Amino acid sequence: MDWMLETGIVSRIKLTSVKLAMKYMRRVSSELEAVGSEPEEEELIVQGVRFALRVHQFAGGFGVETMRAFQELRDKDRSCNVQFQNQQKSL
Repeated sequence: MDWMLETGIVSRIKLTSVKLAMKYMRRVSSELEAVGSEPEEEELIVQGVRFALRVHQFAGGFGVETMRAFQELRDKDRSCNVQFQNQQKSL
């Protein structure tokens, strides 16, 4: 295990994981625009957040770009919730 720390493999794995989380969250965010039903939107958001939090725990944090992608996902969730609430009020 020491050789992995000495060669920096662990750091590279963590950095790559954070980049993957950023790409995944951006993909979820773009998919939210294409999905029409509330249960599917909610499930996508939950999956995105779960994956992001696992990576965050593993890597010890997010970089600036990954944090922006996470905030973008959060904002999409809020807008989806507002739209759903407005639909419920109109019924």
